[in-house]
Amino acid sequence: MIINNVNELKKNLENLKYKNKKIGTISGGFDIFHAGHKSSLKYCQEKVDHLIVLVNSDLSIKLYKGKNRPINSLEHRLEKLENFLPEASFFSFNEIIPNEILKIIKPDIYFLSEEWAKNPVEKLVTKNFGGVIEVHPQVKNISTTKLIKETKQSNGAIFLDRDGTINKDTGYLKSVDDIEVSKENIEGIKKMSQLKLKLFIVTNQSGVAKNLVTLDQFKLVNAKIIEILSNGGGRIDKTFFDTSDGSNPSFKRKPNLGMIYEALQEFDIALVKSWMIGDKDSDVLLGKFCNMKTIYVKNKVYEYNSELKPDFEVNNLSDAYNIIKKYV
Repeated sequence: MIINNVNELKKNLENLKYKNKKIGTISGGFDIFHAGHKSSLKYCQEKVDHLIVLVNSDLSIKLYKGKNRPINSLEHRLEKLENFLPEASFFSFNEIIPNEILKIIKPDIYFLSEEWAKNPVEKLVTKNFGGVIEVHPQVKNISTTKLIKETKQSNGAIFLDRDGTINKDTGYLKSVDDIEVSKENIEGIKKMSQLKLKLFIVTNQSGVAKNLVTLDQFKLVNAKIIEILSNGGGRIDKTFFDTSDGSNPSFKRKPNLGMIYEALQEFDIALVKSWMIGDKDSDVLLGKFCNMKTIYVKNKVYEYNSELKPDFEVNNLSDAYNIIKKYV
């Protein structure tokens, strides 16, 4: 059964929970429906009384995998899914991760593959209603990506926090004279620039909202940092920044996704191939909310407070490059 809107979803949930049905959910794009999808779905269905399959919309897949995806439309994918698993329910969502829908469904079990179950961003919501995250089996060496190698695919990007990640964090940086960039970071950016990945700075600059730094000062400092990196053989393709304060954050302020969405609108990027590097939990959370791989740059000034842990920890950007090159 295809569920078309949130109100319809809520009505179905009321009926299922009234009957004390054990509810499970699994999410995915299911683009080019293959044996791996079928095996996972059958496993999940057998574990619960009713399975709700959350299907990434066309927009969601484009955000995550690039402008040339999906191969098959949402309508086509839903038809294939319903024909294979007529007892289940199917609901599409536009976000990159289905946390908002999980808050509504409150499934008893949320099924994830082994790769995503290690440190899932979905646990931020499942823990609130007592849901369990369970690993579903996968058929090895089969995926949609491997089935469409002949199709032009989007490249990834490296999103870098600025202060404390690229340059030394000296507080509200407003003078070019106070810029310090280590040789390890200059070398790391140089090597990253040789990869087939875009490099972006994504930086919160609340000092502007607090009147501690002017917008012109921020731009001058940022331009100088990019010049230093360029002189060292590196590049930054664009800087995205937010000047709101943490007491009144905009949609662009990390860990909100606004700066990532700006980059996606301007550049052809696949988040599935992308990285987020930063020295604060807000950087790691941003990466997790976009299902990117995350690298935490150790910073003794700030205590890392998020229960979502980064995929990797490093001391500098040369160390970060050594990790990224293994995956590109």
